[in-house]
Amino acid sequence: MKSPIRIALTVLVSCVLVPTSFVHAEGSDTTTPETSTPTTVPEIVSTTVPEPSPTTTTTTLPRVSRPQRGVASIGFARIVLDEQRVYVYNHRKRLIASLPVSTGVDDQTPVGTFKVFSQSAQAFYTPDPSERMRWMTRFTKGRQGGNIGFHGIPYKVTKTGEIPFFTPLGVAPSSHGCIRMRVADAKWLFHNMDIGTVVSVVRSRG
Repeated sequence: MKSPIRIALTVLVSCVLVPTSFVHAEGSDTTTPETSTPTTVPEIVSTTVPEPSPTTTTTTLPRVSRPQRGVASIGFARIVLDEQRVYVYNHRKRLIASLPVSTGVDDQTPVGTFKVFSQSAQAFYTPDPSERMRWMTRFTKGRQGGNIGFHGIPYKVTKTGEIPFFTPLGVAPSSHGCIRMRVADAKWLFHNMDIGTVVSVVRSRG
């Protein structure tokens, strides 16, 4: 028969000792799942600022009126040798054009007041027919009796084509006496000068 003290100790030990398997199971059942708080990342919106379109400035030049043939738009013209320019006026004596020219070397362009007496769309230099000019408007005669008038820059006809003569318009004389001009200017005079239009040649405007 066991003693009362031994029985008491056995009961005490049985109460204190707990199986390890029970502790492990209890730990697994009580695991609290981790709570994750979602973090909201702001969406990045790409904003493209449109570049300003370049500003284009359009300059519109006033249209030059080209009256038809037969309309006496030109009243008279004055050639100023010192300036190498021709000033064109209407019948009201209003200046309508100022054009660069090249007159005769060695004073071969006569000074005086003349009138237009003939015109030719195509002309040539008498000593050498290969030297030609367009839009000829004649108004006087030269020292040797040849015609003198307005015409486009002359050119020489060769096998390879037309070669224009060097002409310093608005700068210095270079012709045999005629009034060399840009082809477009000579054409404009040709179509707007009537036979009989007055042309004066002066050394200066003073």
